Formats: sequence, structure tokens, C-alpha cells
Amino acid sequence: MANDPFENRFGALFGLGGALPVEPYTPSPPPPSPPLSPAMRAIVDALMSQPKAHAVPVSPRNALADLLKGPPASPKFGGGLLADLVAPPPSFGGGLLDSLIAPPVRPAPPPPPVQPAIKRKAFFSFHYDDAMRVNVVRNAWKIAHRDSATMRSFFDSSLWEKRKIKDETTIKNLIRYGVSSTSAVCVLVGSETWSRRWVRYEIARSIIDKRGLLAVHLNSIKHHHTLTPHTRGPNPLDYMAIGRPVPQPGMPARYYLYELLPFGDGFGGVKWEWRRYGDYTLHVPRPRWIAELEVGTLVALSDGADEYDYMASNGSREIGAWLDRAARRSGR
Repeated sequence: MANDPFENRFGALFGLGGALPVEPYTPSPPPPSPPLSPAMRAIVDALMSQPKAHAVPVSPRNALADLLKGPPASPKFGGGLLADLVAPPPSFGGGLLDSLIAPPVRPAPPPPPVQPAIKRKAFFSFHYDDAMRVNVVRNAWKIAHRDSATMRSFFDSSLWEKRKIKDETTIKNLIRYGVSSTSAVCVLVGSETWSRRWVRYEIARSIIDKRGLLAVHLNSIKHHHTLTPHTRGPNPLDYMAIGRPVPQPGMPARYYLYELLPFGDGFGGVKWEWRRYGDYTLHVPRPRWIAELEVGTLVALSDGADEYDYMASNGSREIGAWLDRAARRSGR
């Protein structure tokens, strides 16, 4: 016989009023929990015994922190129970879970600009082909301290006029006057600065007038056209020296300036020789930052004067301190 499609044959299971009685459902008891190990029991007891000074939001981070805190440190373990279990050897620098819950390390703010003890007046010596890079240095205090001119870390007394002047005596007088009103001569070094005659004379004036002397390389500053740095040029102070030649009989041993010059070697090559400096032939005082020399010896000025790279040494913030140091070393 065919089944009636409307007959409620499953009423006892799914319907509201089935014909067969239904046994009430009684859930079976859960299986007994396994006993806690002694180590886990110690951890639980330690956590339950800690006083709660204030409510802390529950999160995995707080839970890990509580586990790591544990009971007070003991001489045997030196830390919480769980921290003792997960801490690696001291060479690793910390526990495994400690690294998981440690707060993020925020980078320290940049240090304040280095302010010199005295704001020095500087004479900048440079080759005119490097004028754009030179202006970056001369205006460093304006770039680094836009908020106030009182943050100026040095004063600029360099010359620009001598490029248009042809008379040698006039140029020397201008340089002498410019250097005499400053505390330090700062040679701004480009690719060809070492070979420029009047740069050498400005270096010489720093020795004659007992001023500070330093060299700052510029080629790491990006060129305004190519937007790239250039190859680092030689230090001009490598080509200037102070020497103590053997004097004539009856004369005291004195110091003189020398320069390194190229000469033909007679075989189509070039040799370099130290010769007495031609633009100032009188004796000069020994700089305080150059040690006493034995008679018949000389030393390049770069052996005693400071040398910096403007970009690598953060010159925009520290050039004032460099000038102050150079002036102090010369006794200014």
C-alpha cells in the first residue's frame, strides 16, 4: 500500500505531538578532568595568591604578562616560574615570551643641534666652481634653524669679490683683511680646491695670523644639476706644510711654509717636491696644534688640522661646533 504523503510518520521525533511517547533526554556527565601536574599546580597557586590592586582588562597580552611575572624572584631561579622555564641562555638577551609581550621600541628623537660654546666668525675658503655647494654650508644655520636667527652657530666673513680682481696685491690685502677679522679658516673642499692658488694663500694666512684651520669636504652634497654627489677631492691641507729648515750659521731655527708642487722628472713623468711657499716667504709662528719639529723636517698641515665630510658628519647641525673647536685649538 502506498504511503500517504501527508501522514506524520516521524511525529515522535520531529513533530509537536507524535503518537509514541518520548523518553526525556538526560545528558551524560562529563569525563573527569586529568589531575594537574605539580608544575602547573604551582603556577596556578602562584597566580591565585597574587593580590589584585586594580582590575586589568583580560587579553592574551595581559595573561602572558601575568604568567611571566610569577612569584617573587628567588636566589635559585632569579625570576618567575614560567620565565625560568622559557628563558634562553644569557647570550640571547631575553626570554622567548618576554620578546612576544615587550612593548614596541620607539626610535629616540634626534639630538638637538650642537651649539658651540662660542659662536665663531669663520672665513670660508673655496673654489668658485663649487659655489652652489658652498652656499649650502654658508646657509646651514638658516636651514637647520628656521625658527630664529638667534640659533645661528657661526658668522660668515668669506670673500666673493676676488674672482673679479686681477691685481695680486689687492687680492692678498683683501684676504689678509678678511682672515684677520675671524677666528678660523674653513677650507670647503671640492674636486679641484687643492690646486687653487688663492685657496693656498688663505690657508697660509690662517697660519700667519694664528687662526684655527679645518677642512670640510663638499662633494658628498648632491650637485644641483645632476642631483648626485661627486668623487671626493684631495684635501688641500695635504699640499701645504710647515717646516723647520736648517738655518744659516748663527741664525735661529725658524718655521716656514711649504707647498707640494709637480715637476717633470726628465722622462715624461711627474714628480712631486716640497718647495718653500712662494706667496709668503717670511718665517711664521708654529701653530699650537702642530708639535715641535726637529730641525730639517716638515709636516703637512693635514697631520694636525681637523678634517670632516659635510654630509657624513652631519655638518648642517655641527659645523658651528667644528669651527669653535678649530679656534680653540689655535688658542683663540
